[in-house]
Amino acid sequence: MPTPATTLSIVTPGTALCAVSLIDRRTGRPHRVNGAPLLVFTRTPDSAATDLMRGRDPDIWETRIDLIGRERLS
Repeated sequence: MPTPATTLSIVTPGTALCAVSLIDRRTGRPHRVNGAPLLVFTRTPDSAATDLMRGRDPDIWETRIDLIGRERLS
């Protein structure tokens, strides 16, 4: 289950590729490392969001999960 600091698109873990980003609540912009947005591509977005939020103040940070692909059903 996502934390309150997580914006979640409806995703079933393991079925779709997602992009998880860390967002600064003060600016609404993604956190950047050496000028590049911090972004994790994963099929387990809840786990990635938890990892990104570890040790961070949820009043300042949140995660955003965007669906970017879907596996083809045969």
